[in-house]
Amino acid sequence: MPPITIAILGAKGGVGTSLFSANLAIYLATIGKRVLAVDADPSGADLHAMLGIGPRVAPYAAPTPAFGAEGSLASLVTPLDHESVNTLPSREPVDGPVPNLQLVDGGLSEPHRGSARRSSLRELQSRLGKYDADFAVVDLGSAATDSAIRFWCGANHRLALTMPEPNAVSGLYRLVRKAFAAMALDHVSDERQQSALHAAFAKAGQTPAPSDIAALVQREWPELGHALQDCMSTLQFPFIVNQARLRADLELGDQITVAVRRRYGVPLKYLGYVEHDDAVRTCSRKRRPLLLESPGSRASRNIEKIARRLFASQDGRRDRAPWREVPPSSHHDVLEVERGATDEEIRRAYKRMCGVFDPENLVTFGLFDEEGLDAARTRIDEAYDVLLDPARRRPYEISVFPEAPETNAETDQEQVPSGELPPAPSITPDTEFSGALLRAVRESQGTTLHQISERTKVGINYLRCLEEDEFEKLPAAVYVRGFVTEFAKCLRLDPEQVSQSYLRRYKTRMEDPGASA
Repeated sequence: MPPITIAILGAKGGVGTSLFSANLAIYLATIGKRVLAVDADPSGADLHAMLGIGPRVAPYAAPTPAFGAEGSLASLVTPLDHESVNTLPSREPVDGPVPNLQLVDGGLSEPHRGSARRSSLRELQSRLGKYDADFAVVDLGSAATDSAIRFWCGANHRLALTMPEPNAVSGLYRLVRKAFAAMALDHVSDERQQSALHAAFAKAGQTPAPSDIAALVQREWPELGHALQDCMSTLQFPFIVNQARLRADLELGDQITVAVRRRYGVPLKYLGYVEHDDAVRTCSRKRRPLLLESPGSRASRNIEKIARRLFASQDGRRDRAPWREVPPSSHHDVLEVERGATDEEIRRAYKRMCGVFDPENLVTFGLFDEEGLDAARTRIDEAYDVLLDPARRRPYEISVFPEAPETNAETDQEQVPSGELPPAPSITPDTEFSGALLRAVRESQGTTLHQISERTKVGINYLRCLEEDEFEKLPAAVYVRGFVTEFAKCLRLDPEQVSQSYLRRYKTRMEDPGASA
């Protein structure tokens, strides 16, 4: 069975792909996995330095002093052979700094020993299948070639790196466009549609914005346009921000996610950041791996956290449905708030979105032109004005959120006559609250979910998810705590007891999806 491939690709040179690849490989090896650290950077194979492995160096023999004019170079050095002076890397793996870890040179930057040409990623992919290992961490460097993009898109796990610099952020957007183009061409199977898509990409320069190319193609090929829309929504693009120094750098990843979704229509996966740490430079100078030399440093903890998130996202534990159930391009979607958002939540969302689309923000570099940025900010201002004005918000929400025909029927079914109320469940200070218990308390009081939704401003779909214990459809824990607390207040329960016991079950389920409810 071939090893599970983890492909690391950089938005530009110097973003730290070698550093992250080496320490990710060490992390996997220290938890008992058999790992191959594969150097596939065509611009220079230096992964060995991050692992603390020295390069192959030709032997040197100091010449003896020569006297008289008869001395020559041949008489001053020891005999040499071709093998001894050949410093090209070997095809065979080299043992790493920890057990279960080996380094493999991909042969992309220079040929292997005994070969006259460099290898290709296709050859490397076939070679990896012959190794007996659990994981192969492949450092692709920053070469955004077609072959590198396709290798990256085809890996079991993939990760892109950027940093808080304009060129690095713009390079990340270029990777998003190239990854979409590669996946779109693979997604379309019909020959005529493939020809049309190739022609559209050729006219648009191969890497247009995904939303733009989908809109252009849909005019002539509606089915192909819908297929590209599906490809946009399913594009898997995990990324991290390296060398974060300022508070603005820590928020950069979330802001990139918002801006790319608004401009490209592609939902990115932001897995976290690696803080700028002097320990990285110190370990590099000592030629020692970061996780081994300084495991308690901030950068080491960041890398371990990202590694756990990377595998959790692939397992689906972080692939939850969006917590905002609002129509696309609505005012709520523009500000990224839910239907029942309060005025204070709308003000905070407006401030956040204005910060994202600030002309001086790194996020906008390479993503919006001046006119497009003005249009985005105008749209944000319009959404803010409508949602913060009660006289305009109510009619707008009625037009955007039409009530389903069955809503009134469901409301009538939920209305329980006062004479037929079920008995209230027994509640003690040690009671563990579940969704079923909350429903039992609500029904015993003759209260409907619609009434609670009106009081708490929490969407009725979330209230149903709370009662059904559908944790995977709920948002992050901080929002669930607020929902449960307001739910408990409406039912005249102890909000602290209810939220604490419910959150324990929520976190247990999300950390271990196989655990019983």
